[in-house]
Amino acid sequence: MATYNGKTFIREQLDSILAQTEQDFEIVICDDASTDSTPQILDEYARKDSRIRVYRNEKNLGYRENFNKAVSLCKGDFVAFSDQDDLWLPNHLETLHKAIGNNLVCGGRTVRCREDGSTLNEFSPTPYQSNGLTSQKDRFIYQCYAFNLYQGASQLISREAVERFFPIENDEYAHDWSLAANAIGENRFVYTDTVVTKWRKHSSQVTHKRHSREVRKNRLAQFASYMWAHNDILRKDPTIKEILHKAIEFHTNSRISYRIKNLCHAWRTSKTIYGRNFTGTLKTVLGYLFTASL
Repeated sequence: MATYNGKTFIREQLDSILAQTEQDFEIVICDDASTDSTPQILDEYARKDSRIRVYRNEKNLGYRENFNKAVSLCKGDFVAFSDQDDLWLPNHLETLHKAIGNNLVCGGRTVRCREDGSTLNEFSPTPYQSNGLTSQKDRFIYQCYAFNLYQGASQLISREAVERFFPIENDEYAHDWSLAANAIGENRFVYTDTVVTKWRKHSSQVTHKRHSREVRKNRLAQFASYMWAHNDILRKDPTIKEILHKAIEFHTNSRISYRIKNLCHAWRTSKTIYGRNFTGTLKTVLGYLFTASL
């Protein structure tokens, strides 16, 4: 867990982790020089439970570096990511641990909740396993064109993934996207439809920001560079290289004529994902056409 000025929700999140049905874990927390009462709250919990280890940065490192530091300090065979403001359901760790097998990454489903923790009827999309995306190519195409389905706070990763893919160096893609794309590319990603996390919706979330068009134009190119440096298997895969090249071109080129030409590809991919769900297909296609470079 990477924390920064999280006093509002940190107690609820820690309580939800400590209440897990799976109890064989450590909690590693890196606080990024918080200026509120977060450090005091963390110290209080650490005194009560020896499984909690708290580290405090003397100066603010920023979200990505603080997160990388927290992961580097984890000792377990698996690492689960926790935000400071969400809520884990009691079966979070048990469900992901049972599902991951020999895969690099396991993702679980999320449900939105209000600031007070009450559940909204908004679930994360059900990805490829429920909609026929069975090939490595189709999974990777969706990840490159439609961005991320897999919330980081609902992921469990193996020690192998930690050693191979950390530190996360690319500036524009968060860890959840990078890890999922690498694992999907190798056909070593597994997903469970079981809801494991309440994703809290509030105004002060750090990672909820819109990216400028210039940033979006370069996101996939930066990810490709990161991938080649960290994943020798995919670096030698011509299919993955071709998909990335085409996706970079698509997200870089904002001409409406170019996007219209790509609608056939978008329609085929979306129909594979959503099956007979015409609304889902239409929304995704319109997203490809109008929003990828905004």
